Amino acid sequence: MSVTSHVAAVSADPGPANAASADRPLRVAVELAGRSGPAYWADLTVGRAGDPPLDPSAEVPDVVRVRAADLREAGRLRDRIRAEAAEEGRDPESVTVLVDLEVVLASDARTARARRTHPDSGRGDAATLSYVGTPHGLAGLIADIHAVRVADGVTLIPLAEPFTVEHLVDGTLPWLQSRGLLEISPTVVEVLRRFGDGARAAVRAF
Repeated sequence: MSVTSHVAAVSADPGPANAASADRPLRVAVELAGRSGPAYWADLTVGRAGDPPLDPSAEVPDVVRVRAADLREAGRLRDRIRAEAAEEGRDPESVTVLVDLEVVLASDARTARARRTHPDSGRGDAATLSYVGTPHGLAGLIADIHAVRVADGVTLIPLAEPFTVEHLVDGTLPWLQSRGLLEISPTVVEVLRRFGDGARAAVRAF
Protein backbone atom coordinates (compact mmCIF):
# COMPACT_ATOMS: atom_id res chain seq x y z
CA MET A 1 0.00 0.00 0.00
CA SER A 2 1.50 3.29 -1.02
CA VAL A 3 1.59 6.36 1.16
CA THR A 4 2.45 9.95 0.40
CA SER A 5 5.07 11.89 2.30
CA HIS A 6 6.44 15.37 1.73
CA VAL A 7 9.56 14.81 3.83
CA ALA A 8 12.92 15.34 2.14
CA ALA A 9 15.54 12.61 2.42
CA VAL A 10 18.61 13.03 4.60
CA SER A 11 21.75 11.02 5.22
CA ALA A 12 21.37 8.37 7.92
CA ASP A 13 24.82 9.19 9.31
CA PRO A 14 24.05 10.66 12.77
CA GLY A 15 27.39 12.43 13.09
CA PRO A 16 29.30 13.02 16.32
CA ALA A 17 26.98 15.76 17.57
CA ASN A 18 24.05 13.36 17.78
CA ALA A 19 25.76 10.11 18.76
CA ALA A 20 25.44 10.73 22.51
CA SER A 21 21.63 10.60 22.34
CA ALA A 22 21.35 7.26 20.53
CA ASP A 23 19.58 5.67 23.51
CA ARG A 24 16.98 8.40 23.94
CA PRO A 25 13.43 7.04 23.70
CA LEU A 26 11.28 8.38 20.91
CA ARG A 27 8.70 10.96 22.00
CA VAL A 28 5.41 11.56 20.20
CA ALA A 29 3.06 14.41 21.10
CA VAL A 30 -0.11 15.69 19.45
CA GLU A 31 -1.66 19.13 19.14
CA LEU A 32 -5.44 19.09 18.82
CA ALA A 33 -7.59 22.18 18.38
CA GLY A 34 -11.30 22.43 19.07
CA ARG A 35 -13.77 24.80 17.51
CA SER A 36 -13.05 27.28 20.30
CA GLY A 37 -10.43 27.72 22.96
CA PRO A 38 -6.69 27.09 22.92
CA ALA A 39 -5.01 24.12 21.30
CA TYR A 40 -4.63 21.01 23.42
CA TRP A 41 -1.06 19.63 23.49
CA ALA A 42 -0.35 16.21 24.94
CA ASP A 43 2.70 13.96 25.13
CA LEU A 44 1.58 10.43 24.26
CA THR A 45 4.80 8.75 25.39
CA VAL A 46 7.01 8.42 28.46
CA GLY A 47 10.72 9.12 28.77
CA ARG A 48 13.57 7.33 30.48
CA ALA A 49 13.17 6.12 34.04
CA GLY A 50 13.13 9.13 36.35
CA ASP A 51 12.43 11.66 33.61
CA PRO A 52 9.55 14.05 34.42
CA PRO A 53 6.67 14.42 31.94
CA LEU A 54 7.39 16.88 29.16
CA ASP A 55 6.05 20.33 30.04
CA PRO A 56 6.38 23.07 27.38
CA SER A 57 4.92 25.61 29.83
CA ALA A 58 7.56 25.07 32.53
CA GLU A 59 9.64 28.06 33.61
CA VAL A 60 12.68 26.26 32.23
CA PRO A 61 11.10 24.19 29.44
CA ASP A 62 12.34 20.64 29.06
CA VAL A 63 10.81 20.41 25.59
CA VAL A 64 11.34 22.68 22.60
CA ARG A 65 9.19 22.55 19.47
CA VAL A 66 10.68 23.44 16.10
CA ARG A 67 9.43 23.71 12.55
CA ALA A 68 11.55 22.68 9.61
CA ALA A 69 11.08 22.39 5.87
CA ASP A 70 13.17 19.20 5.76
CA LEU A 71 15.11 16.85 8.00
CA ARG A 72 18.44 18.60 7.46
CA GLU A 73 17.01 21.83 8.81
CA ALA A 74 15.44 19.97 11.75
CA GLY A 75 18.84 18.48 12.60
CA ARG A 76 20.52 21.87 12.49
CA LEU A 77 17.88 23.34 14.80
CA ARG A 78 18.24 20.48 17.26
CA ASP A 79 22.02 20.82 17.34
CA ARG A 80 21.72 24.57 17.92
CA ILE A 81 19.23 24.16 20.77
CA ARG A 82 21.40 21.56 22.47
CA ALA A 83 24.50 23.76 22.07
CA GLU A 84 22.66 26.72 23.59
CA ALA A 85 21.59 24.56 26.53
CA ALA A 86 25.21 23.56 27.13
CA GLU A 87 26.31 27.20 26.99
CA GLU A 88 23.73 27.98 29.69
CA GLY A 89 25.20 25.27 31.90
CA ARG A 90 22.34 22.84 31.30
CA ASP A 91 22.68 19.21 30.35
CA PRO A 92 21.77 19.02 26.63
CA GLU A 93 20.26 15.60 27.32
CA SER A 94 17.68 17.30 29.56
CA VAL A 95 16.18 19.11 26.54
CA THR A 96 13.82 17.23 24.23
CA VAL A 97 13.50 18.70 20.74
CA LEU A 98 10.27 17.85 18.91
CA VAL A 99 9.79 18.74 15.26
CA ASP A 100 6.28 19.64 14.09
CA LEU A 101 4.78 17.16 11.61
CA GLU A 102 1.50 18.06 9.92
CA VAL A 103 -0.56 14.95 9.16
CA VAL A 104 -3.57 13.76 7.23
CA LEU A 105 -4.47 10.17 8.15
CA ALA A 106 -6.95 7.60 6.94
CA SER A 107 -7.25 3.82 6.86
CA ASP A 108 -6.03 3.84 3.25
CA ALA A 109 -3.71 6.21 1.39
CA ARG A 110 -6.27 7.13 -1.29
CA THR A 111 -8.74 8.44 1.29
CA ALA A 112 -5.97 10.38 3.04
CA ARG A 113 -4.97 12.08 -0.22
CA ALA A 114 -8.60 12.96 -0.93
CA ARG A 115 -8.94 14.56 2.50
CA ARG A 116 -5.76 16.55 1.98
CA THR A 117 -7.10 18.11 -1.22
CA HIS A 118 -10.62 18.70 0.11
CA PRO A 119 -11.56 22.42 0.22
CA ASP A 120 -12.31 22.17 3.96
CA SER A 121 -8.88 20.82 4.85
CA GLY A 122 -6.26 23.00 6.52
CA ARG A 123 -3.89 24.83 4.22
CA GLY A 124 -0.71 23.48 5.77
CA ASP A 125 2.61 25.24 5.91
CA ALA A 126 5.17 24.74 3.16
CA ALA A 127 7.93 25.29 5.73
CA THR A 128 6.72 22.43 7.94
CA LEU A 129 7.23 18.69 7.53
CA SER A 130 4.06 16.91 6.48
CA TYR A 131 2.73 13.41 5.93
CA VAL A 132 -0.35 12.13 4.09
CA GLY A 133 -1.18 8.44 4.38
CA THR A 134 -1.96 5.60 6.77
CA PRO A 135 -1.28 5.21 10.52
CA HIS A 136 1.38 2.54 9.94
CA GLY A 137 2.99 4.61 7.21
CA LEU A 138 3.18 7.50 9.65
CA ALA A 139 4.78 5.21 12.22
CA GLY A 140 7.45 4.27 9.69
CA LEU A 141 8.21 7.91 8.98
CA ILE A 142 8.48 8.76 12.67
CA ALA A 143 10.80 5.80 13.15
CA ASP A 144 12.98 7.13 10.32
CA ILE A 145 13.12 10.58 11.92
CA HIS A 146 14.27 8.96 15.14
CA ALA A 147 16.77 6.72 13.34
CA VAL A 148 18.64 9.60 11.70
CA ARG A 149 18.53 11.50 15.01
CA VAL A 150 17.52 14.88 13.67
CA ALA A 151 14.92 15.27 16.43
CA ASP A 152 13.99 13.54 19.68
CA GLY A 153 10.44 13.12 18.46
CA VAL A 154 7.51 14.82 16.79
CA THR A 155 4.45 16.90 17.54
CA LEU A 156 1.67 15.71 15.26
CA ILE A 157 -0.67 18.42 13.93
CA PRO A 158 -3.84 17.24 12.13
CA LEU A 159 -4.65 19.17 8.95
CA ALA A 160 -7.94 17.68 7.78
CA GLU A 161 -11.14 16.44 9.32
CA PRO A 162 -12.40 14.09 10.39
CA PHE A 163 -9.23 13.29 12.31
CA THR A 164 -9.58 9.99 14.15
CA VAL A 165 -7.46 9.88 17.29
CA GLU A 166 -7.84 6.11 17.29
CA HIS A 167 -5.56 6.00 14.22
CA LEU A 168 -2.73 7.09 16.52
CA VAL A 169 -3.71 5.12 19.61
CA ASP A 170 -4.56 1.85 17.84
CA GLY A 171 -2.21 2.07 14.86
CA THR A 172 0.78 4.40 14.95
CA LEU A 173 1.79 4.16 18.61
CA PRO A 174 1.49 0.36 19.00
CA TRP A 175 3.57 -0.13 15.82
CA LEU A 176 6.35 1.98 17.30
CA GLN A 177 6.08 0.39 20.74
CA SER A 178 6.26 -3.12 19.26
CA ARG A 179 9.65 -2.20 17.83
CA GLY A 180 10.93 -0.94 21.16
CA LEU A 181 11.09 2.70 20.10
CA LEU A 182 8.75 4.15 22.71
CA GLU A 183 6.46 3.47 25.62
CA ILE A 184 2.87 4.65 25.39
CA SER A 185 1.79 7.03 28.15
CA PRO A 186 -1.46 6.73 30.15
CA THR A 187 -2.15 10.23 28.76
CA VAL A 188 -3.73 8.54 25.73
CA VAL A 189 -6.76 7.72 27.90
CA GLU A 190 -7.47 11.42 28.43
CA VAL A 191 -6.84 12.21 24.76
CA LEU A 192 -9.34 9.53 23.75
CA ARG A 193 -11.86 10.85 26.26
CA ARG A 194 -11.66 14.35 24.80
CA PHE A 195 -11.19 13.65 21.11
CA GLY A 196 -11.96 9.99 20.46
CA ASP A 197 -14.64 8.25 18.42
CA GLY A 198 -13.85 10.17 15.26
CA ALA A 199 -14.50 13.55 16.87
CA ARG A 200 -14.55 16.34 14.31
CA ALA A 201 -13.07 18.84 16.77
CA ALA A 202 -9.44 18.05 16.12
CA VAL A 203 -8.71 20.19 13.06
CA ARG A 204 -6.02 22.81 13.32
CA ALA A 205 -7.44 26.34 13.13
CA PHE A 206 -5.95 28.86 10.68
